[in-house]
Amino acid sequence: MDKELLLYNYFSKQLTADQQKLFEDLLKSDSDFKKQFDFEKDVKEVILNQETVKLKNKLVGFEKEISKDKSVRKLPRSIYQKWAMAASIALLMGLGWLGYTNFAGPNYNDLYQENFQGYPNTVYTITRSDSDQTRERDAFVAYESGDFKGAADGFKTISKNSPTNYLDFYLGMSYLQLHQLKQAKTYFTNTINGKSNFVDEANWYMALIAIKEENKATAKQYLMQLTAADSYNQAKAKQLLEKLD
Repeated sequence: MDKELLLYNYFSKQLTADQQKLFEDLLKSDSDFKKQFDFEKDVKEVILNQETVKLKNKLVGFEKEISKDKSVRKLPRSIYQKWAMAASIALLMGLGWLGYTNFAGPNYNDLYQENFQGYPNTVYTITRSDSDQTRERDAFVAYESGDFKGAADGFKTISKNSPTNYLDFYLGMSYLQLHQLKQAKTYFTNTINGKSNFVDEANWYMALIAIKEENKATAKQYLMQLTAADSYNQAKAKQLLEKLD
C-alpha cells in the first residue's frame, strides 16, 4: 500500500485492521516512514494549537463586543439570542475544518503509539554458552528475537507442565505483539487474578489495550490501579489519565 495514503488514512482515522498492523510495523521497521509520520504529526499539532488560539481570540472578541454594546442588552430577548447564536455559529464554522474527531475526545491511536513499548525478558537469562535446550529457553529465545508466534506456542506448552507465576504475563505480551487483543486480555486477566509478580505490568497493558479499543472508561479503571500506590509506570499512568479526561 502507498505509504502516503497510509499516513493520510491514519490521520483521517480510516485505517482498517490490516492497515493498522502495517502502519505499526512500518513505524518500527522503516526509519524514513517514522520520520515522515513524526513530521506530519508535529505539523498537525502546531496548526491545531495556532487555530485554537485564533478561535479563542475570536470568541473573546464576540464577548467583548456584546458586553460593550449596552444597547444590545436592551433589545428584545429573541434578538439578543440571535446575536449570541451568530457568534457561536462563527466559532463552530472556524472549528469545522479541523474535523469533529479532534474535539470529540483524545486521539486513541496516538496515545497508544506514544505509550506502548514491549516488555523485556526479565525472568530467564539466556547466554550463548547455554546448552540447556528446554522449552522455556526456546520460548524466551523466540520472544527476544521477535518471533512472538513461536514464543506464544512455547509458553503454552510450558504452562501445561510446569506453571509459574510469569507465563501468563508473557503469553499476554506475545499475543499483544501479534495484535491478537482478545487472547492478550485473557492472559493479562489471568495474571492479575493469579496475584503474580506482574500484576502492575498487566494492569498497564490492559489499560493500553482499552485505549487501542477506544474504551476510555475501562482504560481509566486500570490506570487508577497504577496511581493508587508506588507501582509500575505510575507517572505515565497519571499523565494518561489527564489526557483521557
